[in-house]
Amino acid sequence: MEKTNFSKNRYLLYARKSSEDKHRQVASVPAQIRIMKQVAADEGLKVVDVLKEYKSGYHPGRPVFNDMVQRIQSGEVDGILAWKLSRISRNPDDAGVIMGLLQRGEIQHIRTYDRNWLPEDNVMMMYVEFGVNNQYSRDLSVDTRRGLVEKANRGWYPISTLPLGYKHNPALKLENELAEEEIIIDSERFDLMKYALESIASSAMTPIEAFRFLQKSGLINRKGKPISRSAFYRQIVNPFYYGAFEYPGNSGEWHEGKHEPMIRKDEHEAILKAVGRKDRARPQRHFHPYAGEIIKCGECGCSVTAENHVKKQKNGNVHRYTYYHCTKKKGACSQPAITVDDLEKYILSAIETIRIPKEFHLWALEQLKIDHAKEKGIREQSLELNRKRYDECLERIDKLVDKWLDGDVPEDSYQRKLKKLKREKKELKSMLNQTDKRVNEWLDKADEVFELAVTAKDKFENGSPHVKRQIAAQIGYNLTLKDKKVMIEVQEPLEVVSTVAEDVKKVVDRLEPAEVPISREKLDAALREIPTWGGWWDLNPQPLVPQTSALPIELHPPRRLFSRD
Repeated sequence: MEKTNFSKNRYLLYARKSSEDKHRQVASVPAQIRIMKQVAADEGLKVVDVLKEYKSGYHPGRPVFNDMVQRIQSGEVDGILAWKLSRISRNPDDAGVIMGLLQRGEIQHIRTYDRNWLPEDNVMMMYVEFGVNNQYSRDLSVDTRRGLVEKANRGWYPISTLPLGYKHNPALKLENELAEEEIIIDSERFDLMKYALESIASSAMTPIEAFRFLQKSGLINRKGKPISRSAFYRQIVNPFYYGAFEYPGNSGEWHEGKHEPMIRKDEHEAILKAVGRKDRARPQRHFHPYAGEIIKCGECGCSVTAENHVKKQKNGNVHRYTYYHCTKKKGACSQPAITVDDLEKYILSAIETIRIPKEFHLWALEQLKIDHAKEKGIREQSLELNRKRYDECLERIDKLVDKWLDGDVPEDSYQRKLKKLKREKKELKSMLNQTDKRVNEWLDKADEVFELAVTAKDKFENGSPHVKRQIAAQIGYNLTLKDKKVMIEVQEPLEVVSTVAEDVKKVVDRLEPAEVPISREKLDAALREIPTWGGWWDLNPQPLVPQTSALPIELHPPRRLFSRD
């Protein structure tokens, strides 16, 4: 075929790649254009326009393809340049259009990278080529769908873009076999999102406050842009954060994810209530720190709301009052309103039960560190036992693989045993990593609890409405308003602090007048005489000892209720 045979023809260069083809072996659109421009230059073909399309060819209705057909039918061009026929069409409808135009001579020449297609050619060859492309797409679609369902059944959410705080394991791109964890924590975003979600769930922050906090913290999405408010509201109600996902979407088929949950299910439900299941924040003219989910009505269980009242006296003085009362969303409720001043007295009463002197904070933390240092031998023994079990597990995996390669273990038995061993390996690895980390985290938590017990009263009395709300949420839970009284259930582990707070204050008050600053020796001797100090050790984390079936369970002491009565 001479180059000059087509020199007078006008061609459209059509390049397409589906947006879903990111990880498939298909030449990119720029690469297709570059290759076909070189073909046109080598053969003297005149390209009048270059058309780019980023859409699947499996379904008809592509706008750029339809524009190309119209321009051919109008006589504007005579031929098509495309890298392969599969780029022009992968569905029988569009393939039929192209073959009809070619047979009628409206298309005089189709040039692909490896061959020419002409009106006088045997159309059966083109039927076969298009048919192969179409069947490939059908098979690929079925295989892809099947693979995604299997992935969901294994406990991994089969979507390309995961919620903020998670990412796909990069090892999946490097290995042919499945990684142990297909979805892992995104360390750049996980802690920030976790703090925001937990703050919303505990009513320490409203959703819009949490959003603004993340903005100030510099949270960006995976494209490097700040997260929008609407996207944030869509994200925070995602059940994926507590460990569940629905796949396929709207199918009613729910799966328990194997990824590490960011929050608990009850916290997820609290977030749903906080946002009212809407994707936008509700503007507020006045901020009432105790309105919403933080306090419930003791009679009907509805949330508590607030309203402002202004009273003008004859002498011109103006008095402003804020009252909290039941929303009565479930119907009639007989509970009266309470002033904000009276409400805050109950919260202060609960804070007072856990308040401790700074001297005790420093002393207690030092004692905890000393005691944990004494347990070093126990932790090292536990670490050695866990390491031994981990090495034995790796050895069993190696032996199993060797037997399978030698044909001594059937495929189904091999896969079942390998899965069990990998699960055991993962648990042991986690225990190895947590043995010392868990102690350090617990000491940090103890420091936070003591610090809150020391400073909560001052912060609450002198803080802004937002600070007051946060302190109330940190101190108590299950706050209920009934008969103008607020019942507060103190959070763990502050409940343990409350069992020693009164005795500690008596000891410090007794020593302070005699000696300022207090002698550490005398403080140590006096505080060790307090019998209730031992209650704090109920939360003392023990080393992770190898278990036969499950990880150890931490026990917590019972909580106590406090009111001003």
